Amino acid sequence: MAFNKAAEELFRVQNWGARDAFVAILSAWCTYWVTVGIYRVYFSPLAKFPGPKLAALTFWYEFYYEIYPHSYQYLWKIKALHEQYGPIIRISPYHIHVNDVNFFDKIYAAGNHKRNRDPWFSHSSPKSWAGAMLEAIDHDLHKMRRSAVSNFFSKRSVQALEPLVIDKAKRLVERLKEDGANGRVVNCNNAMAGMTMDVISAYCFGESMNALSKSEYGKQWLDILHQGVQIRPIARQFPTIMNFLLDLPPKTVAKMNPAVAMMNSFNESLINKISKIKENLDAGVEEKSEYGHRTIFHEMFESTVLREEEKLPFRMMGDASVFLGAGTETTARTLSVTIYYLLTQKRCGDKLRAELRTVLPSKDTKVTLPQLEALPYLTATINEGLRVAHGVTSRHFRIATEEDLQYQQYTIPRGTPVAESLYLLNTDEKTWPEPFKFRPERFIETPEVRKRLVSFGGGSRNCLGMNLAVSELYFALAYLFRELEMEVVDTIEEKDVMTSHDCFIGMSDLGSEGIKIKILGEVKD
Repeated sequence: MAFNKAAEELFRVQNWGARDAFVAILSAWCTYWVTVGIYRVYFSPLAKFPGPKLAALTFWYEFYYEIYPHSYQYLWKIKALHEQYGPIIRISPYHIHVNDVNFFDKIYAAGNHKRNRDPWFSHSSPKSWAGAMLEAIDHDLHKMRRSAVSNFFSKRSVQALEPLVIDKAKRLVERLKEDGANGRVVNCNNAMAGMTMDVISAYCFGESMNALSKSEYGKQWLDILHQGVQIRPIARQFPTIMNFLLDLPPKTVAKMNPAVAMMNSFNESLINKISKIKENLDAGVEEKSEYGHRTIFHEMFESTVLREEEKLPFRMMGDASVFLGAGTETTARTLSVTIYYLLTQKRCGDKLRAELRTVLPSKDTKVTLPQLEALPYLTATINEGLRVAHGVTSRHFRIATEEDLQYQQYTIPRGTPVAESLYLLNTDEKTWPEPFKFRPERFIETPEVRKRLVSFGGGSRNCLGMNLAVSELYFALAYLFRELEMEVVDTIEEKDVMTSHDCFIGMSDLGSEGIKIKILGEVKD
């Protein structure tokens, strides 16, 4: 009996202890977050910066505008916050955002100014990109990886492979002629992606993906890329969940999303290709591509700046996968949007065609990139297309590791992630009157405004492939408008053309079926 009473008393004490422990843990948890909140809002080194207190308090503010209930809309909320608070604001507990093109080169500095990438944005990328140059957080690591391939994308190297770009641009024209002869309406976004994908794959990997031979051009891969970028904001907010999903067996993930299976298969083929090139190099076997050039993998393997662990096939596959995605979508979007405006603003299209006849008097005339670059209206058209297409919209944070940054009366402490948004700079009314109007003439009337065009980013991490992208824009637009009569059909500018979603890249309405064009025939000589 005494034993039973003692056991009951012990159980009662233990029960109260568990309850007390729960209350204590809950109290400690609440106290911790209240303390963190007070510190973030009032005592953090960033507390002096203007902006909403809720954004300074929690990342749930960003979640509200980026994920739910507003999808991919934080960019436009940031624009509104700048209008309310001024050119420099705090947009999260850790991040500062500036909207001033005159400060752009301070954030995205070149030379000896070290700028790390923000780790917060790194866990929003697929694991296949983990070893990619783009994903390198450390400044010196990025510099090493980029220097190994920078010559491959130099203007001189791009001009040496001009025949490749010309070949794909002409193949695009021929495919469109075939569709026109059959009365088909063409999805312009998919068609342009077909060309840009074939160019970047042939240029980097030595063999084309032959998207231009497919009935829907580059649609399949474009859909995969778009699905991937739409996951990024969610991955930023919930990296643990995303990493868990990515760590699942490939077959399981493939069942959840067939697009992942296709991407996994492609990445596996890249690894096999990279390994084969390595075997041939070790055996002294020289191999060249269809266009007589060596692949980007040859450049990496023979680089003297890359460490041996940087030459592992999986690491190199990360770079290759990024090159394919970045080299396909943004250039294709720029082409599609530019074509839309040239066709819907007949004055612009007619003016371009007249100028093209000066270097292409007949369709069989050969033309070089320097000749096209010397055409003022074509160059202005490409610049305006880059400005209004918004290939990359997302904020790219940089961290100055060795210096404080001074903006007006505000000192941004070293180690603070700070960014500007390319979309906001390219639509700033102070620089670009009537910013949402397509008007190439602005670059001819005030040539100095070209220095304020930031579509390719800036500093030591600017777009590596911009020379190749520009070459594609020149040749594709030249051949398309010299040879084809086209018209836009079943397309709504607000829904299908204008950028309305910031998914790292600029996207139109997520339900859009793209820009539709119809080929009416060939331009008469």
